Amino acid sequence: MRGRQLKGMLLGIMAATLAVSAIAEELMIEEVIVTATKRAESVQDVPVAISVVDARTIDAMRIDEYTDLTKISPSLTMNRGDWATNSGFSLRGIGTNVFSTNIDPSVSIIVDDVAVVRSAQAFSDLSDIHHIEVLRGPQSTLFGKSASAGVISITTNSPGDEFSGKVRVSTTDDDETSINATIGGPLSDSVGFRLSAFNKDRSDGHIKNVTNGADVNGSESSGVRGKLVWDISDTLSTTLSIEHSESESSCCHRPYRDVPAAAKFLGAVPRDAVLTSVTASEDNDRVAVDDPTWDDSSSDSMGLRFDADFGEYQFLSVTSYTEWDYEVATDVDGTDFDLLGLFTGGALSGGINQGGGFELESLSHEFRLVSPASDDFEYVVGLFYSDIQYDRDFARGPIFAADWVAETGTESVAVYAQGTWSISDQTDITAGLRLNREEISHDFDNALSGLRFKGDEKENATPGKVSIQHYSSDDLMLFASYSIGYKGQGYDISSSFRQSTSDEPVGSEDSKSFEFGFKGTFLDGRLQLNPTIFFASYDDFQAQQARIVDGVIELGITNVGELETWGVEVDFQALISENLRLVGGFAYVDAEIKSFSGADCWSGQTEALGCLTNAATGRNSQDLGGEDLNNSPDFKLTLSAEYFQPLTSMPFDGFFNLSYQYQSDVNFSLLADPGSEQDSYGVLNLSIGIVERENQRYEITLFANNVTDEEFVTGLGNIGGLWGGTPVYAQVVPRGAQTYAGIEVGFNF
Repeated sequence: MRGRQLKGMLLGIMAATLAVSAIAEELMIEEVIVTATKRAESVQDVPVAISVVDARTIDAMRIDEYTDLTKISPSLTMNRGDWATNSGFSLRGIGTNVFSTNIDPSVSIIVDDVAVVRSAQAFSDLSDIHHIEVLRGPQSTLFGKSASAGVISITTNSPGDEFSGKVRVSTTDDDETSINATIGGPLSDSVGFRLSAFNKDRSDGHIKNVTNGADVNGSESSGVRGKLVWDISDTLSTTLSIEHSESESSCCHRPYRDVPAAAKFLGAVPRDAVLTSVTASEDNDRVAVDDPTWDDSSSDSMGLRFDADFGEYQFLSVTSYTEWDYEVATDVDGTDFDLLGLFTGGALSGGINQGGGFELESLSHEFRLVSPASDDFEYVVGLFYSDIQYDRDFARGPIFAADWVAETGTESVAVYAQGTWSISDQTDITAGLRLNREEISHDFDNALSGLRFKGDEKENATPGKVSIQHYSSDDLMLFASYSIGYKGQGYDISSSFRQSTSDEPVGSEDSKSFEFGFKGTFLDGRLQLNPTIFFASYDDFQAQQARIVDGVIELGITNVGELETWGVEVDFQALISENLRLVGGFAYVDAEIKSFSGADCWSGQTEALGCLTNAATGRNSQDLGGEDLNNSPDFKLTLSAEYFQPLTSMPFDGFFNLSYQYQSDVNFSLLADPGSEQDSYGVLNLSIGIVERENQRYEITLFANNVTDEEFVTGLGNIGGLWGGTPVYAQVVPRGAQTYAGIEVGFNF
């Protein structure tokens, strides 16, 4: 009910304000160019459900980090794990959140035409961005096997025609300082450059560790990106990009939310003997741990791009090489209780800790031929190759010990083509197909058991798409599409890896999606309204799941059941007046598990609550058919209001920005654990400032996050396995769940 009221109120305000606004000059929304079809086109001409924001809206919504991307699209959510490597994005409820390093994401992140291999590489800061596109639904035809649920495409700025630079310095009342600097322009008539850098320091986080008094879940990050563009001739140019980024954090501590009085740590130690200095509650933002929890990340990448024109044809070659290192350590038991002292009679002290390192090397090439725009037939064809080496070492101890090293490889080759036929002046048909061949390999060495496993597998896939679009007028385009998506197979690299998982990798995941919608421009170009109705099914969904291996229950990844997701999405943009612009969207998404028999039971689930025992295996399981998919709100709204006010009596003008995001309640547990539910919430962010009128030489902004101090979490899990099976819950409390304010000063030259 509340979602319908919000939607109705929003549309009513927009329509009424637009109707009564009286301004002298003609207003029109600027055309937005996107590359969703691997060619530059107006977003209003692309038969794809897409949300796009430009640099102006990125600044207004204060999209500074990858975690802020959920502000862009109402169907986009984030699954935040205790490590970046088991975190990722979901679109329309579909996402991958597993422990293994060899399983593809469902939402592909593309930066300047290059796919980020693993979402964890992207969990850093966003800097010097031109625009961001979020493509919803399967995009495997043009973007490959990691785009079965959608694509986040980020385009960074390139050198301009004139020499310019900017510096942004900010500080907040929760002790964050940051600086962003960019400089660029022509070096000669044929060579231009752009250099951008950032540094952000919030070492003291927002979670208190009462054991040592430290403020944790803070972070430091820095990075630099350079672009050199050389126009070799009138028809050939090349771009060299080099980027380095690094970060370190005291993340990710999870405060206790609910620990029943009868709970016993490891089934033996009473709660009050373990949790002596923290109190579990919904608003708890304190932990008490004695082992370090941290992560360090470092990434280096280089890209080389050639753009060549052959008559009206365009040929592109994009080559990229990336190295990424990630180190992590975690206090597993999440307490400062002397667990080892209990087990060793005081001979040792401490708790359980685990961690290790990840090393990734990736090389990719893409060659693309784009035909000229045509009223009859136009097309794009491409060849893609990638070689990924992803290694990991892992250790846990001193009890519940694990110690292993794994090397994995993925080599992919694909050919794709997509063409558009104009069957009349108003109607186009588009069809595309991708031929994908992939080989995965592994070398797993378990130091504790002395066992070593090697293997490889090959697989072919042919995702495709067909769509039809019809222009009923110059300002209204209707479209319908059918897409087949694909997410590749992978090895379940984890502590339970053995011969059976070496011989039989996790199977690929397939999807089918139908979309219907229109893209309309109304009120003389002052309102854009782009609604989409969609329906998608996913077979052999890859999920974390218990399984029986040689008579032993172990945690792993298997292909389970079928998912369905359907709903309505609306993207809109409106020029209310000369000085006021609204950008946003809302979505209703119904994501449901259609079949998932043999699913794990959540800790504490009884037979009365649906947990049944298999007489043959002795394993407890439940049937999740008919349950909602985890971390998928039924309703979500995003809104940015950007207001500009000329101050004619002063040398500067004023601006005011409002950003609001609302989502309905969700359950973070794939197992439908009722204790993992998050209530609906809305977050309001505000900023106000001034900018020098003549040349925008300076800008001062005051901003406030979560001005209503709305409490929420971005993760909530049952860790009852550490508490003898009693349901116990720990939560991920984000920085954004508190009110903080700051000031930013910018200089342009």
